[in-house]
Amino acid sequence: MAKKRSPKNTRNRQALETPQSAEIAWLQHQFADHPARGLTPARLHQLLTNAEQGDLMAQADLFSDMEERDGHLFSDMSKRKRAVTGLTWSLKPCRNASPADKKLAEEVLEWLEDIDGLEQVFFDALDAIGHAYSVQEIAWGRAGALWIPDSLEYQPPRQFQTPLLLPNELRWRDGSVDGAEMWPFGCLVHRHSAKSGYIARSGLHRVLSWPFLFKHYGVRDLMEFLEIYGLPMRLGKYPTGATPEEKGTLLRAVMSIGHNAAGIIPEGMKIDFQEAAKGTSDPHMALIEWCKKTQSKAILGGTLTSSEGSHGTQALGQVHNEVRRELTESDSLQLARTINQQLIVPMLQLNKPNVDPACYPKFYFDLSQPEDIEVYSDALPKLVSIGMKIPQQWAHEKLGIPQPEDDSVAVLGTPVPSVAANGRQINGLKLAALSQQIAATMYADQDTLDAALDGLDVGKLNAQTEAMIRPVLAALSQANTPTEALGILANLHPESSVDQLQQRMERLLFGAEMFGAINARQELS
Repeated sequence: MAKKRSPKNTRNRQALETPQSAEIAWLQHQFADHPARGLTPARLHQLLTNAEQGDLMAQADLFSDMEERDGHLFSDMSKRKRAVTGLTWSLKPCRNASPADKKLAEEVLEWLEDIDGLEQVFFDALDAIGHAYSVQEIAWGRAGALWIPDSLEYQPPRQFQTPLLLPNELRWRDGSVDGAEMWPFGCLVHRHSAKSGYIARSGLHRVLSWPFLFKHYGVRDLMEFLEIYGLPMRLGKYPTGATPEEKGTLLRAVMSIGHNAAGIIPEGMKIDFQEAAKGTSDPHMALIEWCKKTQSKAILGGTLTSSEGSHGTQALGQVHNEVRRELTESDSLQLARTINQQLIVPMLQLNKPNVDPACYPKFYFDLSQPEDIEVYSDALPKLVSIGMKIPQQWAHEKLGIPQPEDDSVAVLGTPVPSVAANGRQINGLKLAALSQQIAATMYADQDTLDAALDGLDVGKLNAQTEAMIRPVLAALSQANTPTEALGILANLHPESSVDQLQQRMERLLFGAEMFGAINARQELS
């Protein structure tokens, strides 16, 4: 039996009544900066270094700018987040659960389902993939005697810092050197490790910041190239002794005439048009494409699951998709751990303080991948027919088909008519066995045939059928093709036409089935 552990101390419940962010007035007057504007390699290096020393604000603002300004980066990050939010989720009782533990899991599941917009909570928490952390402040409410989160409010990453000597502890920025510690029950903090390291260095955007900067330079150079491509170089000439005002007038005219195809200059000055600007955009596009592929590799594990995958083979694309699947599994496992520790555990500590933490249910995402039902429906019967013992539970899990909880649950099946339902047999042998088919509805002509056969003398019928069929079967055994079989029948019955022979063949086949079925019945009886 698991050792009883006392629940976490819950004396500090200030966050249940007042959001901590409302108590930090300094936050109310802070506005986001946009360090991506005019970003240089030196500036990027500086703000990344500052983040390692606890100042996460500039780094967080840059990471937010990156997703806003770079559509490719935003698209791939959105794919990665929504791959997790699209998974089904549930709760499972603790190991060796008692009926009380199972009931507790069902109750907690109802609490989670009552949280409005839980999928958005998951999505906002996954913002930690890029930033390394995501904070949502919990607004608690009462549902009778229960404490249940009314909502979870996403907090901008710039509002947090780490103490200089505690780089793995996240705190509110309140203007102090080390920041304000978070209140118990106040926030859901998802810590995501895209790479190993302290908080400031474990976010994926640290890796993406350099390709973002290089692509920013490439796009800027491409826009400048497109602005002047195909335009002739304009060279303004002013006379000796021109005043600065006259020189400025000439310069404005030179610049204006390139875009407006019109302008004025003072008399005595002139503009010469040189050869049109030449060049190619290939170097700029090559840099941009390299940056995009690097981003896709970092975010999705490959390029063939993003827009660059149009030239890849299907097999290679499948490999890249498997890598992306591994990332989804890692992201979902990390998020499930946070939901367990920072949402389910607080709710149970508040509402079920006497429950042993070892009996807490566990939140999980369903990561099983149902196999191809068509492939298994063909393979399983063959494997069973050669003697393989395949547990039903394994087959249900592979195909993603849940097993019925009890016999009262309606299940799909093939209707098999009983003897009483049919009411038609040949001395105990069902006529349906002759054709190896079971019909849900018996037709009138079939009923008539069944009734006529009920009164036949099986022994006499057996002898007559054998006398009729055996000579023909002996002759047909010599034929290798249908054409040869018809030739043998034609020799046996020269007076019959081809159509008559075909009809006779059909009757013979029916008689052969009857003969075999009757013999089988006699052997069984």
